Amino acid sequence: MIEFADPRLTTYDLVLSADDPTRGPGQGPAEEPVALAGRLRLGGPHAVRLTPGELAADPELARYAEEQSALYEHHLVRLSLTFVPQEGGPRLKFANVALNLTSGWGPKPVAHSMDPIRLTDPVQVTRVRRLGPQLSLLGADASLGELERTVGYTTNQPVVQALDLGGSTPSWDFRPTAATELTGTYPLSLVVRSGAGADTEVTVTVTAGVEKPLLRRFSRELPDPLRLKAFL
Repeated sequence: MIEFADPRLTTYDLVLSADDPTRGPGQGPAEEPVALAGRLRLGGPHAVRLTPGELAADPELARYAEEQSALYEHHLVRLSLTFVPQEGGPRLKFANVALNLTSGWGPKPVAHSMDPIRLTDPVQVTRVRRLGPQLSLLGADASLGELERTVGYTTNQPVVQALDLGGSTPSWDFRPTAATELTGTYPLSLVVRSGAGADTEVTVTVTAGVEKPLLRRFSRELPDPLRLKAFL
């Protein structure tokens, strides 16, 4: 195992535009919603090529990279997403950091691994079970001849979840839970596997949703894609 020091990521205060500005009753060009600003900050992306020399501290990893080098190259890409604390304003219902991996030729670049895969919160849930005659399950409005039992259990609700591991459109999905709001900084990492000798381009799009009062999506694609240069 090799531990890489966290890079000093360049951060950007994101201004997200409404995906569908005319959605909703009475909406039109004159009523286009105000952009979502001051809520999200993106760090990176930053990339390191994982050559056998870079992995020399772990002989097994270095040997694996050497064996793969005729077909593939690997890059460690790191980002961060910060949810800026707010007083008032609409609550963030979700956020998403999506990457699109493309190359001009060779094998399709993919997310070889991702971190985090899933972060969860333990949430206590209470359910009421109502049974009627002949053990039929009754709805909430039923009351005649019913047997009521309250059942409590703990479930894990995802705060962050990685999507499309092994694919070319990896992303991380963020959702608040009953226990946790979206706040603070989340480091994100993935290893991109691309064809040997092929330049790879990584575009990043950040999307967020708020209710004000209807659910509206805002998004922003970073103007400068990250370019993973081929190892020659």
